[in-house]
Amino acid sequence: MKNRKNINLVSTIRHKNNILREVNGNLITHKRPDEISQILSQSQGSITLKIIPAVVEEDKLKESRVYLRALFDYTPFDDKATPCQEAGLPFKRGDILQVVSQEDTTWWQAKKVGDCNLRAALIPSTQFQERYLYCRSNLIQPMRYRKRSSSLRRSFRLKKDRQSAPGEAHTPDANHTDFLIYEEVTQYLPRPSERPRLIVLIGSLGARITELKQKVIAENPRHYGLAVPHTTRARKCHEREGVEYHFITKAAFEADIQNGKFIEYGEYKDNLYGTSLESINRVLDQNKVCLVDVQPEFSPPEEDLQEMNQSAERMEECYGHWVDYVLVREDPVSALAELQVVLERVQMEPQWVPVSWVRS
Repeated sequence: MKNRKNINLVSTIRHKNNILREVNGNLITHKRPDEISQILSQSQGSITLKIIPAVVEEDKLKESRVYLRALFDYTPFDDKATPCQEAGLPFKRGDILQVVSQEDTTWWQAKKVGDCNLRAALIPSTQFQERYLYCRSNLIQPMRYRKRSSSLRRSFRLKKDRQSAPGEAHTPDANHTDFLIYEEVTQYLPRPSERPRLIVLIGSLGARITELKQKVIAENPRHYGLAVPHTTRARKCHEREGVEYHFITKAAFEADIQNGKFIEYGEYKDNLYGTSLESINRVLDQNKVCLVDVQPEFSPPEEDLQEMNQSAERMEECYGHWVDYVLVREDPVSALAELQVVLERVQMEPQWVPVSWVRS
């Protein structure tokens, strides 16, 4: 009984710098540990402790909190390196983690945002996870990391005009060797005075995505706009410059590619098509949400499917954490309704975005 009471006492005041002031109404501020133990052993029934919490330490803890988006799955019960599997925090890629302590260089203390369990648990630090993955990659050397894929489409390439911020996940390319572990994020909600955010729709549905985008704009043309694409093909008799397309020469198009003016571009039937930053900015300057879709313009031949699937897996691994929402609907009506809900949520509710986006 005595040991159990002592264990309960230690469990109750385990936080650093907490002060035990009273036991069952008896002031023990100046008593020695053996005297406190004697009081506990002589107590009958329940024990009431009066504790002064370490307010200063708690304030420091609050100030040191950071939020990270997990870029990998973690199951502590499968991790033989964890000091205590029961104390580990399981999470999935995309989960937001609130880090409350980084004092230990190997294991951090964190909580999962939105989880009903408010207790902090252990997660591997960036340094520890990098070391683990590096050792594992040297042992396994999977082909997908050694072979550079040639089928990655030249699409959705943003011009890099700044260095990555400290702690920020690097942007991987086809032969990138850094490991994706965590990305520091913060909640962001555009102010009324700011331009609307760009919305990018990515998928393999082809005409379906284009149709969804056009329906969203048709139902609310004052709020949503379309970035007019550029093309090198000849203008048809019913088409107007700057309405369906911006028609330019192939030489001008290729020069714009070299100058980083397109966020995505591709070739179809010997003609180039692309979406320029200038076209997007024209829509945003009108205080409209700009919708851009990026998808293949044609079905690939069967012999290219396997290589494209491998590239898709690699792209999912490298860029999947940038996808805010995955919409899977066969019914066009329900797909449109779900997309409209998502678009409204993105504009009305705070979103977790990389810290570097807000600081830049």
